[in-house]
Amino acid sequence: MTLAALIAAYHEADEAGGGLRATLPLAGRTLLERQARLAVAAGADLIVVAVERVPPDLLAAIDRLRGQGIKVAVARNAIEAAEAVHPQDQLLIMADGLIATETHIERLTALGGSAILTVPDVRVDDRYERIDAHSRWAGLALLDGETLKRTAAMLGEWDLQSTLLRRAIQAGIRQMSVRGEPVDDLLTIAERGDDLAALQQRLFEGAGAQRSDWVSRYLLGPLEQAATRRLMPTNATPGMLGLGAALLTAFAALSFASGWLLTGMVFLLLATPLDGIGERLASLRMQDTVSDSWWATFLPGIAAAALVALGFALAGTGTWGFIALAFAIIAFTVALRTEAAGRDIPRKLWLAERKGMSWLLLPFAATGLWGTGLTLLALYAGGSFFWAQRHVHKAASAP
Repeated sequence: MTLAALIAAYHEADEAGGGLRATLPLAGRTLLERQARLAVAAGADLIVVAVERVPPDLLAAIDRLRGQGIKVAVARNAIEAAEAVHPQDQLLIMADGLIATETHIERLTALGGSAILTVPDVRVDDRYERIDAHSRWAGLALLDGETLKRTAAMLGEWDLQSTLLRRAIQAGIRQMSVRGEPVDDLLTIAERGDDLAALQQRLFEGAGAQRSDWVSRYLLGPLEQAATRRLMPTNATPGMLGLGAALLTAFAALSFASGWLLTGMVFLLLATPLDGIGERLASLRMQDTVSDSWWATFLPGIAAAALVALGFALAGTGTWGFIALAFAIIAFTVALRTEAAGRDIPRKLWLAERKGMSWLLLPFAATGLWGTGLTLLALYAGGSFFWAQRHVHKAASAP
């Protein structure tokens, strides 16, 4: 049994400029794109968009989804929607203009059968369809393809979304009410752009809070956030930004190898915010993270090459210990990544990593104390490794 999603996209937005609810802007894309990605994250193999007309902005959103490998079918009537879905498929219904979270969808799918999500009548307004005197539909339902086909066969000119809901309720479908948890504050049906303002701000704050290194969270945070806001409406992708970080790091390695130490340092620092910006964009758009990009495999190796090139450039002054320091930093960093991978380590945010060490080296590079800087980085990387090792083995030996 596979999961498909049916998303309604035919209500007009309550905006001066017109347009559909589905094309209201959210995090630089459209509301429909976020709904589709929520469904895909829940395991949906097919997105069926129920729409009466396809304006250019909606068509562009559908094309972007298809370009990212998501299977999208456009259904202009109930019959086309029913033909796109297999009778045995589970069908996730998302109301027109609905904003929900992964948690809400997981509540429904975890039940293992047909169900609808409801909200108490006293908490919402007429944007939510009434079920009875005490509850309204929260905008999410889990049905099956056969129900859709039977409804389409008798629908006529009736509203598909409302008719599906009514037939499910008449059949005695299981109803699950929201629990009043903080996540339920994010459950809304948007009619205008103002309805999404608070959500977009929460998404921004959440994207910043997810950063796993102290440089992106504290030092580069304002820069990354401002750049993310600028790039949201553009065609820039997390992969493009990650590739830029890899190229700048490669330029840093070439500069160090050529003896242009300060130039290499500038390239190294310029690379540090790019993958952080990419990760924020990926979080806001619910796309694959930067770490899933093909180039992410090569970036640590390029950074290591830059460090080795710096060590050899400094060794030209007659002190070969710089090369040993460079390899020691690399060895401790690789061992740390291996030790800490997938494990919850206290204060993991502050452990040694590429971007943090680049910025810690800056004051020593600016004053010409490269040797002192590399020595401190080696101590930092070594201390981080032993900290992680201590907690990993301590947890492993606990009964």
